[in-house]
Amino acid sequence: MVKKMLKKLFIALLSTICFSFIYACFSYDPHTPEDTYHFGFIELFSLAIIYSGVIYFVVGILLSYGVDKCHQLQHYRSKLTSYFAKVGMYSIAGMFVTFPLFLYETLSLHLSNLSILDNIRWLIFMLLYGSYASNVFYHIELFINAIGKRIRNQTISDLEMK
Repeated sequence: MVKKMLKKLFIALLSTICFSFIYACFSYDPHTPEDTYHFGFIELFSLAIIYSGVIYFVVGILLSYGVDKCHQLQHYRSKLTSYFAKVGMYSIAGMFVTFPLFLYETLSLHLSNLSILDNIRWLIFMLLYGSYASNVFYHIELFINAIGKRIRNQTISDLEMK
């Protein structure tokens, strides 16, 4: 159990860094007018680490355990259907996290003054954003599992040769 928790913490750390880097790459705009202040790449990256790190470490790890438990309850015919089922579960988990953030931003930041269509667009954007963030976690977990499996197989083959 401790080993699994440490692995999830490591995955959350890598997910935070990866997500923040990609967020900063897409959000950084070096072509803003000089009379307007804009965040630099490092500032965007740092802010994204702070905000996404809290969510990944506090909520993401717990939801990942929940997705793993739900996934174990089902039996899938192939690895491909198992993969897509887990992508869907992680997507829903990410949307579950971003929906309260949408409500908070709508109520506290006076986005309620926007039209209904703008609020719907903002909601869709937030839900897709959460889905993307949760799938970053899942795919980094797949990558870490593949590396671990390869190392175990290499160790076993080394022992067999001796």
